[in-house]
Amino acid sequence: MLEFKNESNLDLKITKLKKITNIISIISVILALNVVLWALCFAILDYKAIYGILFGSSFVAYIIYLALTYKYYKMLAHLKNVKDIYRNHKFRRNGDYNKFFDTGMDLVNKEDYKELDLDLFGKNSLFQYLSVCKTKYGRLALKESLTVPQNKNKSYTDGIELLANSEKTLEIEARLSEFKNDAKTLDYDLMYNTFENKIKFKPLFLLPLLSFIGMIIYVVLIFTLKLNPYFLFLFIGANFFLSKICLRNDVFDIDSNKYYNLIDTYHDLSKELSTIDFDNDDLNEIKEESKKRIDDIKSLKSLLNILSTRRNLLFNIIFNSLLIFDFVCLLIFNKKTKSIIKLKDYFILIGKLECMISLSNIGIDNEYYTRGEEGELDSKEIYHPLVKNCVSNSFTLSGGVILTGSNMSGKTTFMRTLGIAQTLFNAKGLIPAQSYKSHNLNIYTSLRANDMLSEGISTFYAEILRMKLINNKIKEEATLVLIDEIFKGTNAKDRIEASLKVIDKLNDNKSLFIITTHDFELCDANNILNYHFNEEYNDDKISFDYKIKPGKCETKNAIFLLKMADII
Repeated sequence: MLEFKNESNLDLKITKLKKITNIISIISVILALNVVLWALCFAILDYKAIYGILFGSSFVAYIIYLALTYKYYKMLAHLKNVKDIYRNHKFRRNGDYNKFFDTGMDLVNKEDYKELDLDLFGKNSLFQYLSVCKTKYGRLALKESLTVPQNKNKSYTDGIELLANSEKTLEIEARLSEFKNDAKTLDYDLMYNTFENKIKFKPLFLLPLLSFIGMIIYVVLIFTLKLNPYFLFLFIGANFFLSKICLRNDVFDIDSNKYYNLIDTYHDLSKELSTIDFDNDDLNEIKEESKKRIDDIKSLKSLLNILSTRRNLLFNIIFNSLLIFDFVCLLIFNKKTKSIIKLKDYFILIGKLECMISLSNIGIDNEYYTRGEEGELDSKEIYHPLVKNCVSNSFTLSGGVILTGSNMSGKTTFMRTLGIAQTLFNAKGLIPAQSYKSHNLNIYTSLRANDMLSEGISTFYAEILRMKLINNKIKEEATLVLIDEIFKGTNAKDRIEASLKVIDKLNDNKSLFIITTHDFELCDANNILNYHFNEEYNDDKISFDYKIKPGKCETKNAIFLLKMADII
């Protein structure tokens, strides 16, 4: 677990910056009042030239002051974000991760049963617990890591462990938190398609330019030949309407405000990353790429800023009427459009960083963790990170296991614990255990088959669908199969017969599997090991130690639970 050493110092910095920004705000109000005062003097009193100069200079001074002091407000906002990140990690440590907004439910593939069976996505899920991903690419990278075994080099896991042991990670996470919610869904392809090609100029584009040149000539003639100034409004109107008609282009249709916010946050994040040193190849690649791309990001940011300004209706009317601003926008667009081509891979690389930081949270917020090692599946003191005060277990799996035990004794939670540990091993992240060995194993589950009742499918048929998928996959891949209360949707005789055939299939394909059951007949199946959970009774009370033990269960508690509920 990462020790928070810098939090108290952070509070001091926030307090100091609050005092500075309060003073800045007071001075800002005084300067604004000064501008208003000279404006009133200009409007009411004589000596228009003097008051006009005073008004203009005070207004310029006010704008410059705001530009120079804005950075202090931005620094304060960032420090508050860092403070929020510390709070979020405390939520995670206290088991209050369900306060995090992003559950990843929109990423669920319902045909991949493990995603909901193991609570990888959705409310109170592993994704909700881990994710600091704020961009589309980050969320997709984490989704893939949690669902598909990854082939990553040692440096990748080294980088995750390094992030788990550094408070610098919280600074980066704070920068990520500055992405707005729509960064998760913004269409990057639309941005690429809009900005990757230059606009081809057409003869029609010359009409507003000719109108503008005509206006300039007429202004000169007004002063030289004393022409009627009212005809100038004809040129102004022509400028506006020709700009709207002749310069119409898809680039003006994009929601530049949203994309500006996105790129502005990438810009701040890149500046942060370019200053942080990590002794790791993967993280240093991200750092060096951030240094390289800052200018390209800045160029795209300035273009989007111009397009955002254009979306202001009043500004659009005034500046297109006087300066054919759309024509200027297209010229600037063609100059800066090449920047976007260089940024595609960079945005994906930032998504990789988001995924790495998310996976590092197992190390940041838990008492102990481990890195996975290659070998036969063997775990020491694995625990479920989503279960508060979870009882840990050690377990080795080299073939098939029949897991028996009383109701509520911990069978299903144990299978989910093992499934989560293998998921994080496959992701090449950190694992909630003292040690964990395994190989990349595709995980297939049948833990919540009855959930398909809402789709009009009976429990038994839902189980058959899952068994069909498992049967196909075990022939092709190295698998870990987890089945809870096998074939519970049918009668005891058929259930036992069908279950024995499934066990034979799994054994024939040398799969690793755990099957929980209340049918003790399955304990005598060929080539399986028996494990169990049990309970104790003291003073008419039932208690569980949630520790897995060799052999089959010798106790039952259904009648006792019915008595406790005053049903019998």
